[in-house]
Formats: sequence, structure tokens, C-alpha cells
Amino acid sequence: MKIISIGIAAFLSAATSSTCASDSLRSNETTLCYPHEDVYFSCDTGNKIISVCASGNIKSSRGYVQYRAGQPSEIELEYPKNPYPPKGIFSISEIIGGNFNGVHLKFKSGRYNYIIYQSSVSGVYVKKDGKIVSNLICRGGEYLDIAPRAKRGIDLVDPIENID
Repeated sequence: MKIISIGIAAFLSAATSSTCASDSLRSNETTLCYPHEDVYFSCDTGNKIISVCASGNIKSSRGYVQYRAGQPSEIELEYPKNPYPPKGIFSISEIIGGNFNGVHLKFKSGRYNYIIYQSSVSGVYVKKDGKIVSNLICRGGEYLDIAPRAKRGIDLVDPIENID
């Protein structure tokens, strides 16, 4: 009986400390994601923060994914404005060629294509009618790699010429 009690106490102690540890694993880095959301990508570009946030996104028809740009005090762009499942809104492409390996998470809003990229550098570039109009490069951070779980909840598509 004593051995079982000690085993249960040790298990509860380990479970409690691992819960606290996982809470502390959340970065202190500022993102535009809410505490209940997964951070699929986030970085500081110097003048703004770019974040891709998700919740309940276990497949492309479930949960939601949103792109946010700005500062915590003022979100300049949130897409889509309302949280929708990412199917038909967001897509991911793996870009492989020569010595280059990268991942693009992308969406389209009107005449603009937004491409969040991850390779040796990370950032977001925006194309309007096929021409780059903006390229914000990340300055560093803990969320520069597009989270592997994003591939679970966002459809993987072939690269699109003149976009990727």
C-alpha cells in the first residue's frame, strides 16, 4: 500500500511539474496571437510584428487560421477578418530546388498575394498583380519557422508560378 501511495505521489508531482513546465515553454516573445491560439509563425520586422495564429485547426475544414500584422496596440491587418477554417483561404507549398529549401504559407486578398516564407531567412512578401510591392524580413525570434502543425491544418499545394 505504501509503495502505491509513493508511486501515485511521484506521478502527481511529475504531472504537476510537467504542466508548469509546458506553460513556461510558451515564449516570452511578443506575437499578435491570443493566449489560447497556436503560433504558426511570428516575427518582428522592425516596424511591425507579423503573426499567423490558429485555434482548433486539426484539419483544413476545422478551426481557424488568421494572419495579423501590426503592433499589439494596433492590428493593421487581420485576414480573414472573422475566424474561418483555412480551406480555400490559406495554403502551404514546399519550395525545393538546387541548394534551396523553403516553405511558403500563403493567402490572397483581392489583387494581393501574401507569402509568408521560411528558409535561410524568414519574412513576408506581398505581390500585387504578380509584382513584389513589399518584402518584410524578420529580425529574429523563436517562431521564424512555420510550425509543423500548420501542415496538419492547412492544405499543401504545389508551388504556383509567379507567386512562389
